[in-house]
Amino acid sequence: MKVLASRFWVVTVSALLFALGACSSSDSNKNDGPLPPPATTGVLSTGVITGFGSVYLNGERYDTNDVSVTMDDQAADMSQLRVGQYIELKGHEHGAGDLDAEVIRYHNLLEGPVSSIDVGAGSFVAMGQTVLVTLDTAFGDDITPASVEGLAVGDVVEVSGLVPQDGVIDATRIDLKPDGGPYDVTGYVSGISVAEHRFDLNGLVVDYSTANMEDFATGDPAVGDLVLVKGFTFLTDGAFLAIRVELRSDDYLTAGPGDVVEVEGTVTDFVSVTSFKVAVRKVTTTANTEYEHGTSADLANDVHVFVKGVADTTGVLVAHRIAYREVSEIRIVAQVDAIAPYGERVLLGLEVAMTDTAVYQDMSVLALRDFGMDDVVVGTWLDVRGYEEPVGSGRVVATHVVRIDPADGVRLRGPFRDPAPPSFDILSVLVSTSDATRFVLEGNIRITAAEFFTQAPGELVEAWGTWSAPVLSAQRVEIKISDD
Repeated sequence: MKVLASRFWVVTVSALLFALGACSSSDSNKNDGPLPPPATTGVLSTGVITGFGSVYLNGERYDTNDVSVTMDDQAADMSQLRVGQYIELKGHEHGAGDLDAEVIRYHNLLEGPVSSIDVGAGSFVAMGQTVLVTLDTAFGDDITPASVEGLAVGDVVEVSGLVPQDGVIDATRIDLKPDGGPYDVTGYVSGISVAEHRFDLNGLVVDYSTANMEDFATGDPAVGDLVLVKGFTFLTDGAFLAIRVELRSDDYLTAGPGDVVEVEGTVTDFVSVTSFKVAVRKVTTTANTEYEHGTSADLANDVHVFVKGVADTTGVLVAHRIAYREVSEIRIVAQVDAIAPYGERVLLGLEVAMTDTAVYQDMSVLALRDFGMDDVVVGTWLDVRGYEEPVGSGRVVATHVVRIDPADGVRLRGPFRDPAPPSFDILSVLVSTSDATRFVLEGNIRITAAEFFTQAPGELVEAWGTWSAPVLSAQRVEIKISDD
């Protein structure tokens, strides 16, 4: 409300000054001339692309008429970018909050063959890195179904996301790529043998004996270095033969003093609440820093946060606001039945808040690139992922909104509540089961109805079936294990 009030005050004062000028004496004509250009403020934003129509990042729309785009260090254009890709954007704010993008840079975390898949855990391994698939992961159109189950060992994938220090990549987008290489991976060196010219990137052994080493003072990497590795082949012992290794620690757009900075990432190098990093950027807090979905006591290494603030004279991000990422546990596959008075879309009787920070993706036959909130009308079939807020309310906040073609039935995932066999609730939706309902544990392990009602309390469950308000008649119900 403070921001809205401030902007309203500026507009009102400007209008008042204009009116006074119009009523002044003719002497004012002596000062006629071009108005000064609007003041500009530099903006640096790092996060996931949530939509197009220009580009949406961290809840803001950036005009891209004059933007320069690079992808994997090569010149590109806007049409090559995809929803769910983790990018850096440098631009400026001018006028009444208008935002222009000047530079957009994207680099994948890895591109290479899948070596193993764990459907139960919702993860796979590629280039020695464990990749976690969640409800918030976006998929390319050629991955069917759009989940870890749509992948196969040997598939060459491109993974976008945040560079992890704990060895597990939280994927924001996954695409299939043609085989043949080059393959690449970005990560932190976890171990090294200089004598053997080999180092470890989590589960990947990299042989750099014949590689072109870029930006290393000694010619060798060190434990903790953030590096990009490229190559084509694996040696007989499984090591990856690198043709190029580049130090990436300083490969980020810089913020000038007074620039507005928005960054999404995991906390690293945590010393105290006034000294830590997010996405390799130094961050500090003050007594005036505001927190959402948590407090300063929740700051720690590997915690996923969104930070907004201003860069000081040394380039440190002084946080005005820190929001903790909420885990998406809710999934709704259904059509929009109504639009509530405050704009929430109603699906299966649940009010779903569509926010500016949600990822919007069109995987229907329409395949609209500029799909967004305004396209979500009554009758639209959606695959919505999100979280309940507040807990116990039945109100859902969407984090990922996917338009799909009409389905044969509906699907609902969420917390198991209020059992009254043969019925129970998911969120506030009544789910009815019968003798024809199939009861399973994730992994398609068949169980009885009695076992289901015994094991489901406290767990996430998912129901497939038909909707006739206010009841979802379930053909199948499943106790969930993984997050995908």
